[in-house]
Amino acid sequence: MGTLVIGIDLETTGLLPNEDRITEIGAVLYDWQSGTPLKLMSTLVNPERPIPEEVVRLTGITDELVDLYGKSEKTAFAELHDLMSYADYAAAFNGSQFDYPFYLAACKRLDVEPSGIYWVDLSSDVKWPPEIKTRNLQHLAADRGFVSPYRHRAIFDVLTMFKAAAGFDFDDILARAQEPTLFVQAIVSFEEKELAKERGYHWHGASKRWWRSWKQSDYEADKLECGFRTQLLNGAPE
Repeated sequence: MGTLVIGIDLETTGLLPNEDRITEIGAVLYDWQSGTPLKLMSTLVNPERPIPEEVVRLTGITDELVDLYGKSEKTAFAELHDLMSYADYAAAFNGSQFDYPFYLAACKRLDVEPSGIYWVDLSSDVKWPPEIKTRNLQHLAADRGFVSPYRHRAIFDVLTMFKAAAGFDFDDILARAQEPTLFVQAIVSFEEKELAKERGYHWHGASKRWWRSWKQSDYEADKLECGFRTQLLNGAPE
């Protein structure tokens, strides 16, 4: 048996962990070395509030579905924690920004102790080939040569994540996960903005800056090649 990783994906009513609620949990216990899914969990969760129309359009999860088939958050999290107990590590795609904060907020709400398992974020902790610029999961899957049939449904997103990351050494992922994440502003003029966009920087309208996050080693390498000045930030712009 190799390294056991539980992949987790959450669908929610919105983007704010302390205000919005979980509508679906997908989790897969996965043997990393053999690339084998061992146990699967897929359940709708009743958020006990209306699901916004834009979320329904995105996921297909409706109020009727969660009323008929959704479990309580407490029951769903008990099942999730049982599955997590088998794993050596947890993984999510963009999990550091989304799934993990929602997980912690739900644990606090339910007054349950979060699992002490170490989480990795496969969107940033995999050293993706330089020709792959996207960090959108569906686009990444296409770049890796396959298409997921169901977008924004939790169990399928977990399986898509694992298939996209297949073949990467998990020890390398762990080492990269432990590197500092830097938040960086590109100092560019209007005429130079395309240079920043090509390097993965995106515009933050409220603070009027081009910024992105980098793993430290990637940033050190890129700043020698990018052709413009950069500045470290104290955190992600809000």
